[in-house]
Amino acid sequence: MLEETRKARLIDIIKEKGEVTVKELSEILGVTGTTIRKDLSDLESIGMVVRTHGGALLPSHTKVEWGFIQKSQQHVEEKSAIAKKALEFVKPGDSIILDSGTTTLAMAREIKRIKLLPLTIVTNNFFIATELVGTGVDLIVIGGIVRENSFSLIGAFAEENIKKIYADKAFVGATGFSKDGFMTPNVNEAKIKSLMISQSSESFVIVDSSKFERPSFAIYANLNQIDHVITDWKVSESAKTILVNAGVDLIVAKEDENDLKR
Repeated sequence: MLEETRKARLIDIIKEKGEVTVKELSEILGVTGTTIRKDLSDLESIGMVVRTHGGALLPSHTKVEWGFIQKSQQHVEEKSAIAKKALEFVKPGDSIILDSGTTTLAMAREIKRIKLLPLTIVTNNFFIATELVGTGVDLIVIGGIVRENSFSLIGAFAEENIKKIYADKAFVGATGFSKDGFMTPNVNEAKIKSLMISQSSESFVIVDSSKFERPSFAIYANLNQIDHVITDWKVSESAKTILVNAGVDLIVAKEDENDLKR
């Protein structure tokens, strides 16, 4: 069993049982206790499980998320490759929406590096806006209530402002995934993401492969609402199957994407 498949199954078992021991998991999955403990340690590091004495359980809810700065330091190579691949679909003169996220931040940094102009960019994230100030792009920050954990702008004011624009392309991130769609830990963030998709001619979910191995709290888009998904070379076969069967255009950035685009 592949590691990512085993971890996904491990989470499913904990969901079913509530709390489970390393011994139980070892017997069910047919691997050693050492392997199970390593898997649990990896899953705990991304907030998916809580270790207990001799076992593990789920966090009190699935709204657990890393802070923005912490997340920006995870899967850096994958996010960079995804960002470069995403920009192959952007041409000078486009108007694009960059959702609040660390992969979209990587995309903003790449726009700054290659000086892709002219370009109109709409965003609801402070870090992305700061990255793009002075680059020559026409930058629009939508305003709203600041959500400190993600440095995003949300709420009724932000939602109304998004409704006043219509972009060529929207690039949105995700914190989780299920067969029903892409997910985020916060309901208000989900509303913003949904509006960004509806207020654009073409929608892209840009997401590193680790997000396919866990759910989050709120679904912001069903698979049939997304035009394209861009992810990295580590994406599991099970995730590929779900996306392709749903009719999503799956685009996989290669491991050498960073070298090719330098």
